[in-house]
Amino acid sequence: MSFSSKSRLSRPSLAEQHPLPRECAIKVNHEAALAYPSPHSDQEFILSSNLGLPPSFGSAHVGETFSCALCANNELQPGKTTTKQVTGMKILAEMQTPSQSIPLDLVGAEDGSDGAREEDGGPGSALQRIIRFDLKEEGNHVLAVNVTYTETLSTSSGATSGRVRSFRKLYQFLAQPCISVRTKATELAAVEVPDKAHGPYGRKSLVRYALEAQLENVSDASIVLEEAKLQTKMPFKATSLNWDAEREDNPSVDNPVLSPRDVLQVAFLVEQVEGETSGLEELRASLRRDGRAVLGQLAIQWRTGMGERGSLSTGNLLTRRRGP
Repeated sequence: MSFSSKSRLSRPSLAEQHPLPRECAIKVNHEAALAYPSPHSDQEFILSSNLGLPPSFGSAHVGETFSCALCANNELQPGKTTTKQVTGMKILAEMQTPSQSIPLDLVGAEDGSDGAREEDGGPGSALQRIIRFDLKEEGNHVLAVNVTYTETLSTSSGATSGRVRSFRKLYQFLAQPCISVRTKATELAAVEVPDKAHGPYGRKSLVRYALEAQLENVSDASIVLEEAKLQTKMPFKATSLNWDAEREDNPSVDNPVLSPRDVLQVAFLVEQVEGETSGLEELRASLRRDGRAVLGQLAIQWRTGMGERGSLSTGNLLTRRRGP
């Protein structure tokens, strides 16, 4: 049995894989390792024709989806008589994050079926599975892969003996932030509107805020911002003052591109909705208690140079504390 893995994330680099030394060194035909995609091999060529994940492949970005193709190869030669048989191949995987270990769902590489089942592929077959994992934590991550199978030996007398075998592969990488967010909320002059509940000349004030955010690309590659949206908490609504607002009048406006260490300033006008009662009592209690209001969460989406999607949501954004 042999095992290989290929990441579909744009960040990790793949390493050349050499299942066997040169034929002249060990006198073994290279076709004995089915990890080679072709029966033809140039023994003098310095690079291998097979790529795989190295045990440690650098870093990935928080907010992106780590995708990896896993492949276990049955390297018994098809069409050749042998006393050995491999059955019950199965791949299990888990992601070890800084805070917990999470079992991963595996899907079939071809039909998207449940990848947890065992398969009895014949000689020369391969068991392929795909895993996907959303990176939400910063720090060291370890992809742990377990391959199990049953090896059966037959003797000339017809007796058979089976033994369950397994091996484990570990791949380590670092999850780092891609975008750094700094925000500032400024209270604007309130808007006075009629309030019939306090008589024919009654008035009430609707609070307003300007929310500014600086988005910095802290990665080492350029990204394209697709969306920066403020998901407000009732009774507020938000109006974007950014490139998406300009696009309504000029459809040719492109999404901003941030090179490493570039900073983009975005802003939103946050207004209390007239007549909205949902969340109103909570807002009044918060302003009375500590002079602060919860505006909502900022949701950011981007794409890398290879088209990989990334997303980030901040915690609840608060206004500045009002003075006495």
